[in-house]
Amino acid sequence: MTVSSITTSRTYLTRQLSELNDLLAEKTTQLARGKVGTTFGDVGDRRLLDIQLTQKVSSIETYQQTITVSDLHLKTLDMSLERLEDIRRDAKSALDTNDFILQHDGKTQTQSRAKLLLNEALNILNTEVAGFFVFGGTDAVTNPTAAIDAILNGADGLDGLKTVMSEYAQANLGASNTGRTTTSALTTNYAGAVPTDSTFTIAEDGAHDFGFDISSVASTLSNVSITGPAAADPDSFDVQFTGQPELGETISIELSLPPDHTETISLEFTASATLEEDGAFLIGDDLEETAQNLRDVIAAEIERQAKTTLRAASDEWAADEFFSTFGGEAPQRVDGPPFDTATALIDGSATTLGWYTGRNTATTDPRADKNAVIDSNLTVNYGVRANETPLKELVQSLATFAAADFSGGTQTDEEYYNSLSTNMRQILQPAGVDQSGIVDIATDIAITHRTVSLTEERHVQMKNSYEGTIDSIEGVDKDQLAAEILTLQNNIEVSYRASSIIFNLTLSDYL
Repeated sequence: MTVSSITTSRTYLTRQLSELNDLLAEKTTQLARGKVGTTFGDVGDRRLLDIQLTQKVSSIETYQQTITVSDLHLKTLDMSLERLEDIRRDAKSALDTNDFILQHDGKTQTQSRAKLLLNEALNILNTEVAGFFVFGGTDAVTNPTAAIDAILNGADGLDGLKTVMSEYAQANLGASNTGRTTTSALTTNYAGAVPTDSTFTIAEDGAHDFGFDISSVASTLSNVSITGPAAADPDSFDVQFTGQPELGETISIELSLPPDHTETISLEFTASATLEEDGAFLIGDDLEETAQNLRDVIAAEIERQAKTTLRAASDEWAADEFFSTFGGEAPQRVDGPPFDTATALIDGSATTLGWYTGRNTATTDPRADKNAVIDSNLTVNYGVRANETPLKELVQSLATFAAADFSGGTQTDEEYYNSLSTNMRQILQPAGVDQSGIVDIATDIAITHRTVSLTEERHVQMKNSYEGTIDSIEGVDKDQLAAEILTLQNNIEVSYRASSIIFNLTLSDYL
């Protein structure tokens, strides 16, 4: 063997040892990392599939981050709406028409209970989760509803509910507390000292929506003529006695209530020899005295109904205008002063406290205020505004009842209390409605939450599937790799021994 051959052999052995060491280092790295390489190029012809699946996993992780936040919002909404529905049911019990008991502060026990429930409802409507007010329609910088004291009494120079209710009460009851109607004095004609006919007139004070509207008059009274009411406002009717009615005969007057004058109350009066029964009027010694008796009981009953039934309707109307702000609707105020002769409403935005300050743009779907993209082709909406009708009505009914003034403690105050509590209970639970509007909102949120939960489950399954395929492409068989490393170690050890023998050869050894 020539010297050049030995030198070549040494070079070859050196290169082989280097390659074996590099391969051992590569295998050791693969075993430590659990992957075939550090780049997509290391995975061979399956690298395109590997890239696609890796991108899908990254997208799923982004969706999962959105779902985590949305799930928190939706759970909070669900719990909040559940409690608001409980408050609605509690409010029905709190507005007890048979519990007129004044406390030392002039409020009834039921009003105190209503105020507590109102305060809790407002606190819930101001719920904030990680910078998002869940009842503000979308992200907001302040609470979407004002504090209870500001709502009731006003703040920062703006009027609250009590002021608005007072103005509406003046406009509906009028200066004489007769529901913007007048009852004239008798006009009597005589034949000598004997009255031949006697007439009085009941009339509205103008063409407007405030106060009572005279709908109809029906009579079975003998010797009594009824003229009117006419079809056009202002309505009026005349009652003319030309003789005495018979005992038990009646006259009925229908008065409608604001604001839309579709609800009516009926006042019935019966000719009687005594005043032992409600609604009776005495037959006097002559037709003039009888006419005066009927005129007086009608006027008194109209005033009583104005201070009770009409005032309750007025409070409801005022509160509805104060709280109805959904979609940018402006609160309507009585055009005054003076208020007791007002005939119109005006925009009250500049003078009235805005009880709701969340997102309030015009919309037909407040759920669209807040959305979350939870999959490539799936977006869920779950915006809620505190001034949506069901939530507004809860706040409105409690606030109206809490703001009312029954402090006089009279029979009239108690009747007013009964009328208002009945009206507010009907708002909380309208007749013929089995499911409240709050439950309807909660159902929307529950459906969305279910969609989010199912999507999250699907993402978890798909992510596990994708990651399993990625592992099969990028991963290694650790048992096989360990065996290969052991073989390499043995080969390198043998090669080192062989190389050592060759590298230690001298020319004398060769010869």
